[in-house]
Amino acid sequence: MILNSTYYQTLLDQYQSYPTVLSDLDEQIARLSLKMILNNCRQEDPIHINFQSRSQTIMEICRHLFVELASDIYINYPDLPSDYQIGDKLKRIRDKKYYEAIGIKEKGYILKELLRRNQRNPSPSTLPNVSYESLCKGFVKISTETGVRNTTIKNYFNFFEDINKQEDEVGFLKIYFERKCVFIARKSFWDSLTVKTKIPSVYLPNPREESDHNEIRTIPALPDCIMYVTPKYEQCYQQILQQKKKIKTIVFIDTEEDKIQQVLQDKNRFGFNIIILSNSTIPIKHNSIPCWNWFNEEIEIVNAL
Repeated sequence: MILNSTYYQTLLDQYQSYPTVLSDLDEQIARLSLKMILNNCRQEDPIHINFQSRSQTIMEICRHLFVELASDIYINYPDLPSDYQIGDKLKRIRDKKYYEAIGIKEKGYILKELLRRNQRNPSPSTLPNVSYESLCKGFVKISTETGVRNTTIKNYFNFFEDINKQEDEVGFLKIYFERKCVFIARKSFWDSLTVKTKIPSVYLPNPREESDHNEIRTIPALPDCIMYVTPKYEQCYQQILQQKKKIKTIVFIDTEEDKIQQVLQDKNRFGFNIIILSNSTIPIKHNSIPCWNWFNEEIEIVNAL
């Protein structure tokens, strides 16, 4: 433990200009810790941050980290659908109409308009020869029968454009992603994430402790997600990693400490990074994961600078 204010001021200066998409963390120690975590993420290095009896600080950092990592996936790992199939339901963004793919020809896809319940048009329109590129640019593939509200899609795209201060430049709608992130956290963390309705996210319940075993999707109509949250690493391993879904980062929030050794072995196999945030007087440390153990005396100094 170092109790020299000059040392901590130098540390703050080092990370002062480090970019974040959100800037509303109240505590200096929370802002500094978040930037330290993001710096290690950018370099794909693991990191362990421990606080002592400051669970609320950890939760605030993790709620911000959820948005930061989601933004990274949205910007850097958008993907194209492998293909479209006959029977796929799609919504055209321009006119908010729904279509179904009813045929595939050499020049493109044939789409037939799906009329809504209150529409009485006896001759729904047909779009011939819609190219794969046009589908990727102007249509959202819908994974539910009920469709999706235009405001839901608009809020989703606007959310990421607003926090990143830029418009979409990839040339296609970002609804598929090559990689995702996973948070291993108690359900109370999931429940506290008010922003998750704007980020395609999936909660995988712990079947041993929760009565409802069904996954929860924040935007059910979209076919893919950016973030996963689950209380148990076992669920992550079985339902995500073993299903060959590519994960960039797994974040552990003050739980499953006894699983980290197994996780380190899986890290080499599946290629993900590890972030640990804990709230312990004596944290469990691992040789291959640098641990920054904040003592309360240090926190008081940092917050006062």
